[in-house]
Formats: sequence, C-alpha cells, structure tokens
Amino acid sequence: MLSALLPQERIRVPLGSHSRHALLRELVELALPDADPATLDAVFQGVLSREAISSTAIGDGLAVPHGRTDCVGKICLAAGITEGVEDYHAPDGRPVRVCVLVVTPEVDAGVHLKVLGRLARLMRKDELRTALFAASDAAGFAAVLARAEQP
Repeated sequence: MLSALLPQERIRVPLGSHSRHALLRELVELALPDADPATLDAVFQGVLSREAISSTAIGDGLAVPHGRTDCVGKICLAAGITEGVEDYHAPDGRPVRVCVLVVTPEVDAGVHLKVLGRLARLMRKDELRTALFAASDAAGFAAVLARAEQP
C-alpha cells in the first residue's frame, strides 16, 4: 500500500517551492532527510535526468516525479501540495499543485513500476484529487491517501 510507503513525516502541506526545479529539490530532501549532501545531489540529478526525458506532470494539477538510483537502498516517497508550479510543463497546461516523488534503487524496477502504476490509478479518481487539493495539512493528505486505498 502506498500509505505504508509514504509516512506522514514525508508529506509537506504546503510545500514552499514555486518552480519545478525547486520543487523537485524540496521533495528529494523531504524523502531523504538523513542523507548526506552528495547523496541528495545524486538523487536530485537522477530525478532531473528522468524529467529531461519528459515531464512527469500528468495533468489535472498532478505530478509524479520519479527516478531510479543506486544511491538509495529502498524505495523512498515524499509528497505535498504547492500553491501551484507553473513551469512544470503539464500536458493540459495547468499548474502542478499535488506532487508525489518516487525514488527506488536501480535493481527494483518492478517495484518502481508497480508504485507508479498504483499512483496513476488512484490519481485518475476525481474525488481523490479533489480531496487531496483540499487537505490542509500532512495528516489530512495522509488520511485521504489511506481512505483511497481501502477496498
């Protein structure tokens, strides 16, 4: 379950960033709070490299930046809500407001794809997006995600 991979302390509402570059850096730092500066830089560069292939904004105010790197030993997620990042290059042109970062080790390609698939399925639900946009704090964001995963 995604909520097990995304503890409340890895969720920030609101995120302070107003540009794509700053947002990605903020999320990497949130996902890896105990990492040394070299590791943070390497993970950030990996996420930027993936972003250079194509934007990870999926429309409707959502983005799921991700990357695979040997700098992490296990899957790491971070998420939050921004006031709106205009320069994210979303396919529908709307600013990104909800962002979930996924970073996995290189060897965990299957887990990486499974988590991205699960996020994509959840984010297609209008009621989930509306509830996430309305979350006023990290606890509210986490609760919305946990409810969405219940059968």
